[in-house]
Amino acid sequence: MSRRTVLLEAAFRLLILGWYIAIAIVGGVVLGVWIDDKIGLTPVFTLLGLIFGLLVAFVGSYRMAKPLLRRSINDKKRK
Repeated sequence: MSRRTVLLEAAFRLLILGWYIAIAIVGGVVLGVWIDDKIGLTPVFTLLGLIFGLLVAFVGSYRMAKPLLRRSINDKKRK
């Protein structure tokens, strides 16, 4: 693969990673707010949704970035 192709692939992966993080966090908060409205416990499920969204974002971003990091380490070893 050419260097340009590798850079474009990395850029698209990072773009997707950013959207994934944003959707996970916002989705957790929105779900928490919705549950709070249904039950009537204002900050409890919103905070739990935020924590859940952050956890999902962290684990998912690690799993998505792992191939990029592995490829970067392998490229450095080859040089």
